[in-house]
Amino acid sequence: MASAPTTITVTPLEEKVAVVEQKIHNSQYALKFVGAAISNMASSAFCNPTDIIKVRQQLRTHAPGARGSSFLSVGVEMARTEGILSLTGGISASMLRELVYSGIRMGTYEYFKDTLHDVSQGALTREGLTLKIAAASIAATIGSALANPADLVKVRMQAYYPNGNPYRNLPHAFASIYQDGAQKAITAGASPIYGGLRALYRGVEATTIRGIVLSATQICSYDQIKQSMKKRGIMKEGVPLHFVASTFAGFFCSVTSNPVDVVKVRLMNDKTHQYKGAFDCIRQIMVNEGPFGFFKGFGMCWARLGTHTILTFLIFERVRYLFGIEAM
Repeated sequence: MASAPTTITVTPLEEKVAVVEQKIHNSQYALKFVGAAISNMASSAFCNPTDIIKVRQQLRTHAPGARGSSFLSVGVEMARTEGILSLTGGISASMLRELVYSGIRMGTYEYFKDTLHDVSQGALTREGLTLKIAAASIAATIGSALANPADLVKVRMQAYYPNGNPYRNLPHAFASIYQDGAQKAITAGASPIYGGLRALYRGVEATTIRGIVLSATQICSYDQIKQSMKKRGIMKEGVPLHFVASTFAGFFCSVTSNPVDVVKVRLMNDKTHQYKGAFDCIRQIMVNEGPFGFFKGFGMCWARLGTHTILTFLIFERVRYLFGIEAM
């Protein structure tokens, strides 16, 4: 009995090439996440002293311009009363936060940018700000929400405690905040698990809003400035262009994010529940401290965020080059 003829299916070369290119493209997204995490963690480690001074300034509730509220005064006071190592406070929580938050918000920015461009079938152009802002907002929302517990722990570890910092290390801080929330939930007749998680996610609204505002101005302005300067032939791809674009981006995001940052820090460190929520916090700051209350710590915010932005993008672009990925 004759055997049935064997059918051989040959995949067209173009399809094979497309599959390989897609795999390479997907692996680049993973490398971009790694590069974003590395660059932001390195920048945060360098800028931690300015970050903790900024937090201390933002937690001070006295009138603007009062003595002892300048970033220099706060820094000198910390070094004198708590020791120079106090300027490294919360660095472990900061590293964890950057790994999750910045790894996602910056590392997935181009993924969402490509996806939205494809879904819109080109209606959202790569040259336009709409695509950039939408991609940055989505990435920042996810990163901010997931990283909120680490962000809250960082703020708590960096706050001032007259009787000494109650948190021995990062795990102890997480456990203490969770247990405190669980205990309060039990007292109120609620679920301890929900109470513990709620304690770690206090201020998540302000955190997410800040993440969106920061990313929409920092990442998008860097991307747009680079794109515009190259298109007009003002500068070519390279370190000088990365430095100029990141300098402008650092200033823009400092201005837009500082008010939200003040509200976020106040809410996260509000252990006595002075504020009913983000809007109540905004109201109290406006009534008690005036509009300039939202810009407390701006000098240190700019010093920290501006330096952080420049270092981050310079390192990020260099890591991309080492990974064999084209510049952002």
